[in-house]
Amino acid sequence: MMSSPSQPNKQGQRRRIRLVLFFVLCFSVWTGYTAYLQSDILSEKESELEQLKQEAAAVQQQQAELSYKVSRLNDKEYIAELARKHFFLSKPGEKIYVLPE
Repeated sequence: MMSSPSQPNKQGQRRRIRLVLFFVLCFSVWTGYTAYLQSDILSEKESELEQLKQEAAAVQQQQAELSYKVSRLNDKEYIAELARKHFFLSKPGEKIYVLPE
């Protein structure tokens, strides 16, 4: 039997389709693996970002407290109160009694 001229053409076409499907499969596997690796890195970065946001909030709160303390240091009455409390200074005629805590 003689093969028709379309027979070799069909085999070549099938071979090309298989080759293209193989490359598509390889590309899909590579893309999936890369996405999987990057999702792990992304989740690590998101947890690091959340931690840094919490630290930033704590630092901002600390800064607000320190700014408040600095503003209070401009008040003469507050400075006098600190001098009495920490250094046991008193006004003339005033007596300081230290009570145990």
